[in-house]
Amino acid sequence: METSKEKTITSPGPYIVRLLNSSLNGCEFPLLTGRTLFVVGQSDALTASGQLPDIPADSFFIPLDHGGVNFEIQVDTDATEIILHELKEGNSESRSVQLNTPIQVGELLILIRPESEPWVPEQPEKLETSAKKNEPRFKNGIVAALAGFFILGIGTVGTLWILNSPQRQAAELDSLLGQEKERFQVLPGRDKMLYVAAQNERDTLWARQVLARGDYDKNARVINENEENKRISTWLDTYYPQLAYYRLHFDEPRKPVFWLSRQRNTMSKKELEVLSQKLRALMPYADSVNITLMDDVTAAGQAEAGLKQQALPYSRRNHKGGVTFVIQGALDDVEILRAGQFVDSYYRTWGGRYVQFAIELKDDWLKGRSFQYGAEGYIKMSPGHWYFPSPL
Repeated sequence: METSKEKTITSPGPYIVRLLNSSLNGCEFPLLTGRTLFVVGQSDALTASGQLPDIPADSFFIPLDHGGVNFEIQVDTDATEIILHELKEGNSESRSVQLNTPIQVGELLILIRPESEPWVPEQPEKLETSAKKNEPRFKNGIVAALAGFFILGIGTVGTLWILNSPQRQAAELDSLLGQEKERFQVLPGRDKMLYVAAQNERDTLWARQVLARGDYDKNARVINENEENKRISTWLDTYYPQLAYYRLHFDEPRKPVFWLSRQRNTMSKKELEVLSQKLRALMPYADSVNITLMDDVTAAGQAEAGLKQQALPYSRRNHKGGVTFVIQGALDDVEILRAGQFVDSYYRTWGGRYVQFAIELKDDWLKGRSFQYGAEGYIKMSPGHWYFPSPL
């Protein structure tokens, strides 16, 4: 016989589950009062079979390649205690849950927080100790039987299904990306869209083709750093035309970093906070946008140091609001290629708003002429016309 705590109640619960790893890292799920089932495992097998198992309505699926363990989270009706049941094959282990503390279930890491409180990242060293603190308290035979039945029904087939639409779509996209998924991040957005963050233009094109074949173009969008910088720059040029900034960095798409000029910035701390919130609103996939002040001297210094390291001839022209480095001379193909690679690399870091590069090629007027080495060397310019260069 089930106790009142074991009955599933569909009223909204006051807690949120956040995933700390897996391909859905950063996704959050609402916890209902009563029981909520989480199915964890591989999704490829189900995609091949084309069939979905019968899963309770209050269930979520989390794709995980290795170490997946199904579990239930049970919230008391008065929300005074949260119990986690690990549904391992043949038995069930249960333990109480501490809020805002990483919890390890198999190879999956989760965290439960009150719905009214924002998520605060834990210190990395706490991840190892959290599993040791949460030792099993008791075992539940009824839940173990349910686990056995569930595992027999699913077998080794990973399920690609969550009834919560954004999470289901994220799992399906993760499966569509297949073995290439490590090159992308699937980011659920606050606007109910899914965002696939690609690392470069080639990956962007590939992912868009995958989405088009999977008919996900209306629910998902592929983004990359360059395109997002262009989009944000267009908005800034309209609403902040005088803003002295470098560029937006997407090393972590959920927490982009916006570089502003320290010397040319006139915004107050409050105005910077407002700008950060507006930028976050423009990027529904971002949890926060950090604004960092950078030195103009550093930006110009790195550009000049790079040109010297590449042994490229240049001149520097300082002007109001920026610096232009003119790479000039009779450059051969290798030098032109080297210059282009350096400029591209610099722009990926600093953008092209403060430091700019120009290349002025000069023809080698002695190219193609016959010549002779030696102290009395010469260069034949035309029939009957020889050029004797001055010795060095």
